[in-house]
Amino acid sequence: MSVKTIKYSQRLGDVLRCLPAAKHLADQGHEVFFDCLPQYHSVFDLVSYVKAGSKGDIIDLEVWPNKYEVYRKSKRSWTDFVYSHPEIKDADKTNIILDKLDDKSAEGLPETYNLVAPFGLSQGHYRNPLELIVRARQTMGKDNFFVLCPADIKIQGLNTYTAPSVEQMAKAIRGATDFWAINSTPIILASATRRDKQTGFFPQKNEWETDNIFSFEGMTNMD
Repeated sequence: MSVKTIKYSQRLGDVLRCLPAAKHLADQGHEVFFDCLPQYHSVFDLVSYVKAGSKGDIIDLEVWPNKYEVYRKSKRSWTDFVYSHPEIKDADKTNIILDKLDDKSAEGLPETYNLVAPFGLSQGHYRNPLELIVRARQTMGKDNFFVLCPADIKIQGLNTYTAPSVEQMAKAIRGATDFWAINSTPIILASATRRDKQTGFFPQKNEWETDNIFSFEGMTNMD
């Protein structure tokens, strides 16, 4: 078999959503690389079937900017649109496998905790993070309640957790008793790590609905 490279340079969540494509190609016997921005390369520490780099045949799956208008006009979900590429159309597109993620707990969190992830980039339908935090804390309780935050955000009076790596974020999400998230990287990691647990999801709406993650076992729409 030949060498294949999946190209999807930006947006961590989309890189993660392309992993089933890489797994599909690897299962066919190809050597698989992934061409994305360097800040996302730690993703590939969590999988055995694809490495960072660019070699061989290029499979360009990236939506923005060249395919964005076509994507919006298609009214198809992101997953169906991207996985319509003929080389990956038979992939198990909703099964993100992190086969090198070990069983250790996330660093810096207690043994038992609840977690909400209210922040994300490129949200066409804006979700107010403060409103989600308040609702989550009222439902989950204040004890061992944490807000998953980017490094540049600090919240006075609340426990926050900033994951130092994709690996630690995945572990933090996996280990939470209750976990709520908007349509961003954390919900995609939840699909890979929380199939046996309940996960609350605050989706994109209206014309942005097609951006939402696929449904997965344990996910509940919170609207």
